[in-house]
Amino acid sequence: MSVRRVLVISHLYLDPAHRGKLRALAARDLDVTVGIPQRWVEPGLGRLIETRWERQGSVEIFPIPAAGHADGAGLKFGKRELKSLLRDKRPDLVQIEEDPMSPAAAQVGALARRAQIPAIVFTAENVERPTPWLARRRRRRLLERSRGVIAGSAGAADLARRVRADLPVTVIPQLGVAVPPAPEHAYHEGLHVGYVGRLVPEKGIDTLLLALAANRGERWSLTIVGEGPERERLERLASEARLASRTRWVGALPPDQLESLWPTLDVLVQPSRNIPGWSEPTGQVLMEAMAHEVVVVGSDGGVTPEIIGEAGIVVPTGDPAALAAALRRLAADSERRPLMQAGRARVLERFSDVAVAERTAAFWREVLG
Repeated sequence: MSVRRVLVISHLYLDPAHRGKLRALAARDLDVTVGIPQRWVEPGLGRLIETRWERQGSVEIFPIPAAGHADGAGLKFGKRELKSLLRDKRPDLVQIEEDPMSPAAAQVGALARRAQIPAIVFTAENVERPTPWLARRRRRRLLERSRGVIAGSAGAADLARRVRADLPVTVIPQLGVAVPPAPEHAYHEGLHVGYVGRLVPEKGIDTLLLALAANRGERWSLTIVGEGPERERLERLASEARLASRTRWVGALPPDQLESLWPTLDVLVQPSRNIPGWSEPTGQVLMEAMAHEVVVVGSDGGVTPEIIGEAGIVVPTGDPAALAAALRRLAADSERRPLMQAGRARVLERFSDVAVAERTAAFWREVLG
């Protein structure tokens, strides 16, 4: 069976900055329709997004009435509108990019099965977490009805295989990144370190602050981009460790505003730690940094080592001394330069929008014959 028309369902594509993979798929002579919620409150920023129909080349953005939580876990689409979309578009394939335990994923999977349309499921879930039996049942039934799974990490692939051992599974990021033709680098003195993400305990920002406190005698500055319930505690920790004058708290930024951040950084740190029911599931910000020739340092939990490979530095989770040593090493431009080039090359090969689209389309052909 050949794939010509594809329907992708995901709230992630509300943001135009996340549609690079879709445009790259469309460039492969595919008609790509994307179903997104009609109204959405953006997590973190709290902005109300109201979407409308639009077409960008061979990519059609189709809003669907929906209700549920802003994080997508409790999202549910309007059944009648979703059914009409499947009937009118008659896709050769449906790709479901919602949490496999969510009502939305179950909806799309059931309707695709009734319409006899093959379904592929994306999952980033890489560890079992305490969940109601109904959610686990939804996941099991969805995978039983699916033709294959695209997993965001090796851990997510293993978890999917535990649910259904005979299911074709591949590991590909949900999103690719745009790779600039010539990354910019602003001149500055000392090592400019950055963190981008939520300010929550599992992200391990306190490990980064303690590492920088150990390097107090070195020349460095820190920029923290993100919001969350940990901000007050982390600001207090930075003050107590006498880091406040060298730490800048930017708050949450929309993805399009991150472009202006990359030229100002030498190193991006993702110091996530493992906690029961959670291990770093995505490495999008690492890929973006690498594409812009920002050296990446991450902990050895979750997907982070898979993204970094040999193109950065991986340190033990929750180890400020090891992280401090890595940052001292990267203070020298001669140490950073090879990793800058290796990171960009790794993204071009594996994580660019084009590379992710090619790997995704190849899996579709493999699964559907």
